[in-house]
Amino acid sequence: MMSSMALSSASLCSSFVSQHPKLSVTASPPLFTSQTAKPISVKRKIATLAAPEALTAETVPGIDTSDSTPQPTSKVVKPDEKSRVVLKFVWMEKNIGLGLDQHVPGHGTIPLSPYFFWPRKDAWEELKSTLEAKPWISQKKMIILLNQATDIINLWQQSGGNLTSQ
Repeated sequence: MMSSMALSSASLCSSFVSQHPKLSVTASPPLFTSQTAKPISVKRKIATLAAPEALTAETVPGIDTSDSTPQPTSKVVKPDEKSRVVLKFVWMEKNIGLGLDQHVPGHGTIPLSPYFFWPRKDAWEELKSTLEAKPWISQKKMIILLNQATDIINLWQQSGGNLTSQ
């Protein structure tokens, strides 16, 4: 199998007229001994090393190639989208964890705090002190997040830690 791949890759390399490759085929042990793993195609590796002037365009039936100029792709972020602080929680049978993340549009989320677990510690107080330590979070947003945390803790207490009981 390996020798047939080496021979076909040698013929692939020699077909490029603009290059003068020096290819030596030596016997070596197989790279993969597992029956389930498939080796990477040698053709693919060598084809990526070809000079741009040696490559020719292939036409594929069913694909319109009339506009061959590549269109730039960019991620559109709405100008009114701002980064926001989000309350995250982990709902468990005996504990509930509360934490803060900052969601930045176009970039993902950044953790702002670890998870604070209730009833082991007073997660609400720890959350409040974390919010107060971040001066860029407004008082209004802080109150909203703490009210959400209160609602989640109360819901967790009423359900006894079971999400399905309503």
